[in-house]
Amino acid sequence: MISESDTDKYVAEILDILHERFDNGDKSALLYAIYHCLLMKRPLPEWLRLAFLHTYEAHARFEIRSWDEVFGRPVPKGTHLETEKQKAELRPLIIFRVQALKTEGRPIDKNLFEEIGTELGISGSTAGDIYYDERSRELRKIIYSLDTSENS
Repeated sequence: MISESDTDKYVAEILDILHERFDNGDKSALLYAIYHCLLMKRPLPEWLRLAFLHTYEAHARFEIRSWDEVFGRPVPKGTHLETEKQKAELRPLIIFRVQALKTEGRPIDKNLFEEIGTELGISGSTAGDIYYDERSRELRKIIYSLDTSENS
């Protein structure tokens, strides 16, 4: 079971990332941040509380037409849902596997992704693309930070 301090560390890390994304204009980061606080049973940090209140009050003042304006579209136009579902399922498997092999001293290179791709029934280039995809960045940072804290 994960300790309270590790949970707090995880939540702080993810909220820092999401705060940065929100400040840089990523509207969806607001919902993701609320989700993580609720999931991990943690209070909302002040920036998140104020951002949500501001957003909700804009709605109450009829300053927005839809929640998509506030939170972004849940699925961008032209997205192939089945492909994205597969990538979402593979993302943590690939990242955890890369981290495990990296811990064994393996370099993160084409051969590593070929090996992981073979294990998962996909091409090595697909495994690499999923690993380096922007949507994988948060999970990579969290896994890396947890791994380094365990080895401290």
